[in-house]
Amino acid sequence: MLIVCPNCKKRFNVDPGTPDQPKKLRCSNCRAVFRLVRKGERSEGAKAKLKVVIANESAAFCQAVEKVLAHESFQLFLCTDGKEALETVQQVTPDVLLLDVALPTMFGFEVCERVRQDPALANVKIVLIASIYDKTRYKRSPNSLYGADDYIEKHHIPDSLVPMIYRLASGSEPQAQSPTENELAEQEETRSEIRQCEVEETSTVEAAAPAAEPAAAAAVAAVQPDQSDWSDLSDSAPAPAAAPSPAPASAETTPEHVKARRLARIIVSDIVLYNQAKVEQGVREGTFHQLLADDIREGENLYRQRVSQQVRDTTSFLKEAFEEVIAKKRAELNA
Repeated sequence: MLIVCPNCKKRFNVDPGTPDQPKKLRCSNCRAVFRLVRKGERSEGAKAKLKVVIANESAAFCQAVEKVLAHESFQLFLCTDGKEALETVQQVTPDVLLLDVALPTMFGFEVCERVRQDPALANVKIVLIASIYDKTRYKRSPNSLYGADDYIEKHHIPDSLVPMIYRLASGSEPQAQSPTENELAEQEETRSEIRQCEVEETSTVEAAAPAAEPAAAAAVAAVQPDQSDWSDLSDSAPAPAAAPSPAPASAETTPEHVKARRLARIIVSDIVLYNQAKVEQGVREGTFHQLLADDIREGENLYRQRVSQQVRDTTSFLKEAFEEVIAKKRAELNA
């Protein structure tokens, strides 16, 4: 076996030995000591170093992404809430973090900012996974990624995620190859699974809002602060004491409530992701609802369409999600 000394470049022949016994060699010319590494060992070792954390509230979605990455030698860690994702990143220091923006316990952009504030995690590459509730409104990429390195929409995951991970982790993508028919079929199957996850996450199993409540009435309610479910909030003052207190969100565990809460976080996280400058200005100046009135109104209308009257009458998930974002951004900005 012909090898070259990595120090002085002298060439000489050696016995490679048995596959399970790596050899240490000393160069007869420069006396440098180095380890003989077989080509297969080097390739497998390089791949094994790539640790990837996947964070999404849906276990089914995490499993679909796991299937996309199954052919790669990645070490995967699956998380279903924001705090778990942050703790996992701190423990394993992954190469890449795939971060859903609408995670429970901590929004994805909040996790992203916390990771970026930790010098020990400076080399972690972050990809935000969008949960876009209105693809007709948000056709563009976000202007700011809250410190993330890249951004991917869910429907692009089957064909774009693997090269994105390699590019972020190593600076180069694997050589492009035309996918086989089987690979194309697998991509389409996974794409369908991801689409199904999105539908199941945000569509309630109860009937939609009654026909007696037309969209026009919903829009009027959205712009009249004293009649809206959540827009009666002042950015600097609590809601009036006379307002009825809904049941605590934490007590609601039915599928309808889980999906409604998820949809509320998706709506809020989209608005924050695509309007960072307005969000920060609104929090500082106490004009959050005024600056983002159009986005908020559209979000509320969608929420009314997808969430049943019964759930909306007994909860205030959308209001709570906006309150959470405003409070966290105010603390972050010391506003």
